Amino acid sequence: MTNAEIILNHAASHGGILVRKDFMAWFESAHPGGSVRSMDTELRQMVAAGVLERTGYGRFRLHSDVKPPYIPVVSPEMKTLFSGIKERYPYAGFCIWQARAVSSFMQHVPGIDVLILETDRSAAEAVYEDVRKMAAGRTVLLRPTEKEYRLYASGAPSLLVRDLISEAPVIQVDDVTTATLEKILVDVTIAPEFEFARGSELYTIFENADQMYRIGKKTMLRYATRRGKKEEIAKLIESTML
Repeated sequence: MTNAEIILNHAASHGGILVRKDFMAWFESAHPGGSVRSMDTELRQMVAAGVLERTGYGRFRLHSDVKPPYIPVVSPEMKTLFSGIKERYPYAGFCIWQARAVSSFMQHVPGIDVLILETDRSAAEAVYEDVRKMAAGRTVLLRPTEKEYRLYASGAPSLLVRDLISEAPVIQVDDVTTATLEKILVDVTIAPEFEFARGSELYTIFENADQMYRIGKKTMLRYATRRGKKEEIAKLIESTML
């Protein structure tokens, strides 16, 4: 991830505002090997380029025309699980992400602690057996239906093992394969663990995501086609995104 992407993503996740003091404290904690001096240089260059506007001493905001790319947060737990399972199955495809990724786009934020681990269909059962031993403190389910999720995992820390759809839009962050925003938005309309995000809340999620980040609508539609949801996603895009 470049310095510019780090700055843009941080500002976007804070309502388009960046306070240098707070940002640098977070940066030094999240990126211990990074250079504060290089970040200051990047901030000056982004102001000069019109990407950021200076609003006061040490305070900046994103220019109204700028939408940063969405960079998912990879927690230490996700990184540990991903590296552990990848070591056991080096030739299988994997994607791990957290359901709470949608929280920043919601009006009514639910208390959810769900990790979603997707892998090749042929490896899913074996991966499920292994990850049950690795995900301490989590209820682990394999391809749960909405009823199974509600009965055994709702409201509790959980990890769901699902099939990874071929050509799903994913991204590498800190050596972890995780979900892009395009994938997250499509999956929210399908997966049973996102039942809380249906109805009017779904429109809010799509609208807020589009206002905050740059979204590849063609990428969304390609993935939605593979999931049998192209028409539904096309209507949502038309209704909620500029």
